[in-house]
Amino acid sequence: MEVLVIGGGLAGTEAALTLASLGYNVLLTEMRPVSMTPAHRTSKLAELVCSNSLGSLSTDNAKGELLHELEVLGSRLVRLAKRCRIPGDKALVVDRELFADLVEAEIDNEPRIKVVRREETSVPTASFAIFAPGPLASDALLNFVLQAENLSEAHFYDATSPTLVADTIDFDYAFWGNRFGEGEDYLNIPMTKEQYFWFVDELIAARNAPRHDFDKVESFFERCLPVEEIARRGKDSLAYGPMRPTGLNIPSKFKDVYAVIQLRKENAEGTLLNMVGFQTGVSHSDQLRIFRQLPALRHAEFARLGQLHRNTFVPGLVNRSLQSKTNPRWFYAGQFVGTEGYLEAIAGGLWAAMNLDRMINGLPPASLPEETIMGGLFRYIEEVLPVVKQPIGANWGLVPVPTVRKSDRKQERKRRAQEAVSSALRGLGKPSKGI
Repeated sequence: MEVLVIGGGLAGTEAALTLASLGYNVLLTEMRPVSMTPAHRTSKLAELVCSNSLGSLSTDNAKGELLHELEVLGSRLVRLAKRCRIPGDKALVVDRELFADLVEAEIDNEPRIKVVRREETSVPTASFAIFAPGPLASDALLNFVLQAENLSEAHFYDATSPTLVADTIDFDYAFWGNRFGEGEDYLNIPMTKEQYFWFVDELIAARNAPRHDFDKVESFFERCLPVEEIARRGKDSLAYGPMRPTGLNIPSKFKDVYAVIQLRKENAEGTLLNMVGFQTGVSHSDQLRIFRQLPALRHAEFARLGQLHRNTFVPGLVNRSLQSKTNPRWFYAGQFVGTEGYLEAIAGGLWAAMNLDRMINGLPPASLPEETIMGGLFRYIEEVLPVVKQPIGANWGLVPVPTVRKSDRKQERKRRAQEAVSSALRGLGKPSKGI
């Protein structure tokens, strides 16, 4: 039996290698060099187009825990990444050229994988397939997917607001409350007039994040203006816009409140809080520098920072097993489904391949425990992404908060995640050898 894998990036190559190890013949198609993208420099498989860091090696960090989970589940790309590691303190930093070479060699030496360089524009409904075209998928393939899946929207320019891990915020400097009504749906971080004007000056002076030519945005929709653009229209623009304090029942301990930053829950559990109306293209380093000077955010962990860039993804495409919601033979992985980051793409390719194998063998698709980073990530893709329409990478806010003292949560989250992924691996049973 042959399985089609579309896309030769991290998700696609991981999926192809996983399927081959499970006994399937794989047709891996990659449109480069027939059709190049604005971001890639070469036609190599698994080219790293941005950073050459795959994230932290420490399992105290959510990226490090994801790395651990991928190793437990048998990721071949993680194994190759460790073979070409270069010094990078506590991060898995790789020689990007050597990494791509190792992945290509691994693919070439796998007799069950055939690589074809072509642009896919359609796929037969009866085919077993994994779509992993990445954030720069061709228009033809994107339009085919939308029509085949009966979906109407894809997001091209990803204008996101920062998202924080809730239990890392200092609630002594914030309060819950809604404008003009009862309830506590919003966490409000109050500012005095002096703090507010300092904040506006910092936003206006901050550096913008570097962008590729294809990422440059000449104009913005009025409903999603970056906060720094609003600030440039007048120093009180934010105070009368997304930061207005009107209608709030402000606790008496907060004096002379001139403006507020509002955050609302991004998931049902409230472990992730998103800054309301704070789309921004400010550089990540300046975002961290500015936000962490606010007392409530001094020690905050950011699950995602604001950004403006080209990122084609399709909300509502898959369930948490990464299976199409309309065609059980099709699976999707990588940034195309709304994950962010190298390891997250690898995780998607691995998990899609493992579940495609289960489906072919008559088993129900599996889902990982929510205590794991991968389980929390794919739950977000299924449940939260269709609503908030903001991609996500690995962070501890994706998993339920442990019912232990706050000082013990870091170790408990890690222990619980590692125990859950080991248990899940045992439950998946022995891998098949294809059909």
